[in-house]
This record gives sequence, C-alpha cells and structure tokens, in this order.
Amino acid sequence: MKHLRRFILFIIVAIALAAIAIATCPASFAWRFIADRAGALKLDGLSGSVWNGHAASASVLGTPLGELDWHLHPMPLARGVIAAQLDVRGGEVTGNGAVERAPDGSLQVTGAVIHLPAALAAPALDIPMLQLLGDIDIDLVQLRVHGAWPTSAQGKILWRNAAVAGAAQASLGDLQADFASAADGSIAGTARDLGGSLLLDGKFTIAAGGYEVRAKLAARDGNAQVLDALRFLGQPQGDGSTLLLIHGKFFQVF
Repeated sequence: MKHLRRFILFIIVAIALAAIAIATCPASFAWRFIADRAGALKLDGLSGSVWNGHAASASVLGTPLGELDWHLHPMPLARGVIAAQLDVRGGEVTGNGAVERAPDGSLQVTGAVIHLPAALAAPALDIPMLQLLGDIDIDLVQLRVHGAWPTSAQGKILWRNAAVAGAAQASLGDLQADFASAADGSIAGTARDLGGSLLLDGKFTIAAGGYEVRAKLAARDGNAQVLDALRFLGQPQGDGSTLLLIHGKFFQVF
C-alpha cells in the first residue's frame, strides 16, 4: 500500500510538473515546432508563453500587420480545437477578435473588428487609374474559412471618408456594405452610400473562391468631381449613371 501511495504521489507530481512546463513554455520555443505548419502566417520577435504571448512583428501573405498579442484558451484543446483571442496593432492593419481552428483545418472568426487604410483594398476593386483614400472598418459577426476560401460570413464594412485621387480627385462620403451567408452557400451583400456626393446602389457575391460586384454609381446633385471620377470607374449608362462590374479571384487579390 505504501508503494502504491508513493506511485500515485509520483503520478500527481509528474502531471503537475508537466502542466507547469506547458503553461510556462516560451512562445519562441513552441513556434519552432509549428512555424512550418502556420502557412501564410509569419511571426518574429516572440516573447511570453504559449498561452499568453506577444509577437513584435506579424505578417500574413507577406503583408505586415504590426504587433500581435494572443491569449490561448486551454479548454477547447480537449476537443482538438485551438481557440484564441487575438489583438493586432501597431501597423497599417489593427483589430481584435476570437479565432478557432477546428480539427478539419477550418478557421472560425467571431466578434472581430478590423481597421485598415482603403488603399489596401485596391487589388480587389482593380481600378488602376485611381488611388483609394479613407479608412475601412470591418465588423465581423462571424467568418468561416475552409481551404483558404470563405464559406460563410456575416458582418458589415464601412468605408469612412471615402475618396479617390490620381487621374481624378473626388470626395465620395461614407459608403457601407452589409453581407451574410446565402441559401445557396455563397456570401451575398449589398452596398450603399450614406448620403455623400456619390450615389451607390450595389450587390456582390462571394463563391467558389471568387467574387462578383455589380453596382450603379451616380453623382449626387451633379457633383463635378464625382462625375470626373466616374469616367474611370465603369460603363456609362443612358441615364447618366455608371455601371461598375468586377469579377475576380481571391488568389489574384493576394
């Protein structure tokens, strides 16, 4: 019986020591084992532990994000799920939200708020003659990504102080897009103006790794600068508006 008690005590101590080792494992040490499986995510200047860590520099697909802090939740690990709260700051892109990676490789983002300069959206809109100005705020209620493509989403995008420069200069006002998952498995959204000098009525869909945009644009009250900018934005229509059509693939954007 004495040997059994000693063995049980040894097991308890071993488990406690293992738990302490895991809890205090340096982030830099752990990253060595998972860096090759992190895909497009690159981290440098690591400090803290696996559970509560900091990266002085983070990037995704070669785009610098700035500093990254994370808090890893231990309980979901029992289900094979990696769940963490992320906070990105210090670079062009800032934001925070909850992220989960399921055993099937899918990624679920919930309650995320992201802020970035409008210029970073230029590849998606593909308007080479104009530079995008202003700031974009993205409010993600939820986003699910599987195989590098979004499969479901809900949220809204606000382009604040939207403007263009380059071949034409114009202030467009604030523009907003709302999106959600559709019954056919795609992600569908609508875009509208919030009363600025640009009239916007648009729709877009995201499906099968690509996206389509169809929007009607017009100058409110005949704004001269907006009329000049519309010459570079799409196809003129008989009623004086402009039809903007965009078809793209996500791999082309990134």
